Amino acid sequence: MSVRAEAHRLLDALSEDRLPEAVELLRQWAEMERDERPRREFRTTAVFDGEPDLGERAKYVVREAWADSERRSA
Repeated sequence: MSVRAEAHRLLDALSEDRLPEAVELLRQWAEMERDERPRREFRTTAVFDGEPDLGERAKYVVREAWADSERRSA
């Protein structure tokens, strides 16, 4: 059995819900073969609902949390 025939057999053996993942992986590999950069897809599981400037203030927020933690443990 050739490698290509085995790949087809393995795809046929996958359940329907796993096929999109396999096809996306094959698509990325095929794009790399054509010297195209694969696009990354970022999936999110939740919506962030925070203060608008939280990213800018992140280091200060973390410092405050660490300081509070140290005060409580001391």
